Amino acid sequence: ILIVITFIIIMISFIILKIVMEKSSPILMEYSKSEIKKIASTIINRSITNDILDEVNLDELFIVDKSNQEEIITVTLDPAIVNRIVSKATDSVENSLKRIEIRDKNILNDYNLTEEYFYVPIGVLFNSAILNNIGPKIPIKIKLVGNVTSGIKTELKEFGINNSVITISLEINVSIKVILPLTTDYVTVTNYIPIALKLVQGKVPIYYGDGIILSNKKDQLIN
Repeated sequence: ILIVITFIIIMISFIILKIVMEKSSPILMEYSKSEIKKIASTIINRSITNDILDEVNLDELFIVDKSNQEEIITVTLDPAIVNRIVSKATDSVENSLKRIEIRDKNILNDYNLTEEYFYVPIGVLFNSAILNNIGPKIPIKIKLVGNVTSGIKTELKEFGINNSVITISLEINVSIKVILPLTTDYVTVTNYIPIALKLVQGKVPIYYGDGIILSNKKDQLIN
């Protein structure tokens, strides 16, 4: 009889725990996804800063086509340099995330991360800053989904009179699987990291006033 009672108590406890976890899973998952996004953004930014930015040479990245009068006709990006930057960025971020996934202690230390980042305190269910850290901690597992994808994004903005600023940014996309004991979900992180900036200046207008320019624009690139 004692064995039967013990078994019934265990089963009831298990059922109650399962119901509680199913009800609380959405809250825990949202918290987990928020934390994982922070970690992923930190890793992306640090990886690019440490492994890419020191290698970017503006004179090599930009190809300037000039006329016989030394006036700039076009400014384009060197595809070979762009491909090298994108490839290295992808490899760097992917390698860092995979090492985070297996909780490599060396890289955790490099990014000032601790094991605490991979656990959700049950207290977050109370939505209170005071109670956030109470109770047992639920483990979070992360898994890189597919490959990291990278690309170059260019942006041209007007600056001052007859000037423009070209901003070159790396676009990094990462898809991560977030795994809790009773549920899983996916989070996508997209970061844009500026890696180069150029100022394009035109000839000074003959007259500028009341929004009227009496001259043709001839763009010149300032290094």
